[in-house]
Amino acid sequence: MFRPRIRKEKRQRLSSSPAKEVSDYTFIPVSSPKRPSARDAQPIIFAADGQKFTQHSRLPLPVGQIGLRDRPKGELENSRMSKSDTGQDNGSPSILPLESAPSRHQQKKLNQVNTWMTSVIPRLIKPYMRLLQETQNLRLEVCSASEITCTCLNRSTMLSVLVVRFHKLERIRLNICVCRPVAAQLVGLGLFPCAPLQPSLAVDIRLLNFVSRLFLKISPNNTAISNTLDEFLQAQGYQMKGEDPLRRRFGSALQWFNSLLHATTQFVDSIVAVTRDSLNVSDDTLDVQSNESASESHSSEEDESEPRKRTRPDPDSASLPLTRPSEYLRARCPLCFGGSSTMSKELSAIVCLDACFTQKHNKQKYRDPPREHPKTVFIPEDDVVIWEAFVAEVRPPRPAKDFEDGLKVPNAILDECERSFTAADGSREKASTQFFDSTALMGLLCRHDRVLWLVNMTTPGERQHYALALLDMLFKHIPLFWTVGVLYDVACTLDRSCVKWGFLADYLDRISFAISVFHAYGHGWACQCVYHPRKCKGFGLSDGEGCERFWHSISKLIAYLRVCGHHTRLYTLDSQVQHLDNEGLMGLGKWIARKWHSAEVKRAEGDRDVKESEESPDFLRQQWAAQVAAQTKPPPRQSKNAGKKAVEEAVRLQKVRDSLTERIAKLEDVICDVDADPVDYAGAEDRLPGLKQQLDSCKSKLSRAERALGVQNQLHYRHLANSAYINHRINARALKIRLRERLCARKFERTRIERAARRQQYNERKIQGQTEDSVKRRDPGIQKLARSYNKHVSDMRELIRLHRAPRHAVAPQPIPTKGLFNLDIDDVIWEDVGLDEDDEEVPPPWMCDDKVKKGIRGILIRDRCDEDFRRLRHELCSMREWMAEEWKVVTETIELLEENGLLHQLHERREHLLRLCVIWSHALHSIPSDGRLPAWGPSKDELTAVERELGAEILDEGESDVNELVPEELEWVAGETDEDEDEFDFDEDELDVGLLEHMSAMAVVDTEDSELDDFV
Repeated sequence: MFRPRIRKEKRQRLSSSPAKEVSDYTFIPVSSPKRPSARDAQPIIFAADGQKFTQHSRLPLPVGQIGLRDRPKGELENSRMSKSDTGQDNGSPSILPLESAPSRHQQKKLNQVNTWMTSVIPRLIKPYMRLLQETQNLRLEVCSASEITCTCLNRSTMLSVLVVRFHKLERIRLNICVCRPVAAQLVGLGLFPCAPLQPSLAVDIRLLNFVSRLFLKISPNNTAISNTLDEFLQAQGYQMKGEDPLRRRFGSALQWFNSLLHATTQFVDSIVAVTRDSLNVSDDTLDVQSNESASESHSSEEDESEPRKRTRPDPDSASLPLTRPSEYLRARCPLCFGGSSTMSKELSAIVCLDACFTQKHNKQKYRDPPREHPKTVFIPEDDVVIWEAFVAEVRPPRPAKDFEDGLKVPNAILDECERSFTAADGSREKASTQFFDSTALMGLLCRHDRVLWLVNMTTPGERQHYALALLDMLFKHIPLFWTVGVLYDVACTLDRSCVKWGFLADYLDRISFAISVFHAYGHGWACQCVYHPRKCKGFGLSDGEGCERFWHSISKLIAYLRVCGHHTRLYTLDSQVQHLDNEGLMGLGKWIARKWHSAEVKRAEGDRDVKESEESPDFLRQQWAAQVAAQTKPPPRQSKNAGKKAVEEAVRLQKVRDSLTERIAKLEDVICDVDADPVDYAGAEDRLPGLKQQLDSCKSKLSRAERALGVQNQLHYRHLANSAYINHRINARALKIRLRERLCARKFERTRIERAARRQQYNERKIQGQTEDSVKRRDPGIQKLARSYNKHVSDMRELIRLHRAPRHAVAPQPIPTKGLFNLDIDDVIWEDVGLDEDDEEVPPPWMCDDKVKKGIRGILIRDRCDEDFRRLRHELCSMREWMAEEWKVVTETIELLEENGLLHQLHERREHLLRLCVIWSHALHSIPSDGRLPAWGPSKDELTAVERELGAEILDEGESDVNELVPEELEWVAGETDEDEDEFDFDEDELDVGLLEHMSAMAVVDTEDSELDDFV
């Protein structure tokens, strides 16, 4: 047998080698796992008598294999299966799918992720903080690390690692053992490994930091950045072995470097939280309960040793109620929740709700390994499932009632709002669950556009249990005496559901619902009188469109989030939310200043309208209350006004009869004309029999209706049939209802097109142009309806002037054709004054006096501005209190610690607070002070030093933004004017074939309807 011979010198050299070298491309044999024996086989079927059936251990478990067994207790996946899903009663065994064991590759990925999260990342926090301290946040070059002395006395291994930097490739060799893990050594050198234990490649931390920040500005794309870097290095003469050698390893290093960044921030937060809980800043600033402090400090200690789950401390676990918002909310928004007090006469906080169905996720065969963000904003999936089951259980069939107890708007009006908005239709499929496992996102944001919570939606429609879960989570984190204003597209429908079915019963008396400003056009006028934030108390100038702006800010992630893993999607969204929070925190001072100047301008306009009305503010408020009471009455019952309805029906039938008679006469003239065109003759002969049949049917209906009228109603009928004013009023009323419906439909359609047009590619521009043309084709028909309505209004005014109208008749206001498509809250299109009121009563001032109408609008906007002034001043106090507390807590923590790496992080946080304080105070210097504002926290000398460091240019830039905004963009900031709504890019939707077909069908219908407009 041939044996290779090795020289003696080489054998001695190999035996005396202190370390074993492992190349990054050297194959290392690994012992294969033992094959499972028959006794280790997993049972496939569980029989009722206790027998278990298995299959051969070498055979793979078929996909979709099912078994019979009882429903396990406490398992989330099994708890979701209801009786309707399984077809079995609770007492009988359920047929449940048995998940197949993960493949070898999947198990390897799970083990690697678990190693990263439990063993590697927690041990890299201190080396990374030490690196930042030694290099001054990577500004200095990393010093060559000296050889670390081995303390475990185990045999070391020589590992060769390829290093990727911005401008070059290099190779380093490291001696690794139990006490000298490779990841810690690489981080000490300013590098990050691509694998947890034996990486073949490491990336410069500066490069990873740059790419991480880049991917917060654009859609993440590991393939593009890896290929670009590979080509860039190849152009300099560097060549890496293998096919596609960089993409996977660079992506892995980037992924876990981001985890290290977030884990480091969470570690520093936990240290600061311990100091915060143990430090009594003052009786007025901090009143944290001792049991809450103990629980939070205990949780912070556990977070250091094990990865954090997708849950957060429940404030309800404390024995005593909260005296201020939870630390989670205080960190989310300092203005809403950072203060120590609340507004006594106003809403304590204002939030908004909305869903975005463009943030979908493609259904995948397997989920990626779990990976949670330390500061996740997603509500746990268990809570959503509980609310879904609760809503499905307590909601019975709908009864018929005019009013729901506790509501101010009739059910008929709310039903119209529900039909107008697809968001209120939970059964409508907006995303197919056949292709998407996550169909949308729903968010809860404060009025400063800062995310409080998000929930991942899995249903095809917008179900109410998502909104209920978000609101329930909010109330668990605020004190019992806090009240909340909720802005939602279909807040009226959500309010009715809460009153009707008892949802949020413990919190309902502390909730005030309102509809979002830019979505108010889809609601009836009676609904807007009660739920519009400009018409109801407490909401100030909040617009409720923060969710739309947030969806727009993350729209760049749509394509990436569709195809990435499930947990990667959630982690990316959490990272994006944290990035937007950090950016928005600097601009909160400018936000308050901008809102303050906006309220000043609007209040001046409202004050001018009140003065021109020549009425007192109390009188105008009384008139508004009377108008709301009159216009929110439920529609009259049929039995109470049967005579009036019968008369109106008879008048309508008479008009239809006259119209048909006229059309038949025209067709008969064509038939009798010997010189008529053959085509016209054939068409008239074809249409004449049908019209005659319709005329006979109309005459018989009219005859029966006239006979059914009593003596009194017959006299009234003769009077109405011969009254030109009544005919004009009926026509005007029908035209206005039709015009209002078409304007709302046009607004919905136009908004959808504008959102979709934002991201059209070149080959889709032609489709987008055709879509716009189809919308514009209907504009002349809408304008024609408006002109016809104004003609009837003009005739009614002339008849009133000639005293040929009923007593106390009030002519309606004409609809201005300029700005017809805006659908603003105060437009004439919403009011039906003079169209459906009783003419026997004297009209109130809010109906007939133009000055009073203008004064009502002025007093409402003035009251909202005063509310906004009070809220902005309260938010300014909360900002100062939050800053003072954060400053003192960080300062005290610095004094208690000695570790250099951690002290460096705390000093950086302290410097960040100083810069933040200077930027805020400089942006707010134009707001008048009442002398009762608390101190910022830092001393004047410290603020002056930082102000000199920042320079006047940076500070003046923020002030110029506020000043330039007042004359031009003030209306948009206040959120009430809708003229430029189409220019604002909200959440993007897709142009689909159904939309185009719907538009084409509507164009055909409009052509047919235009022929009938003259016969209304």
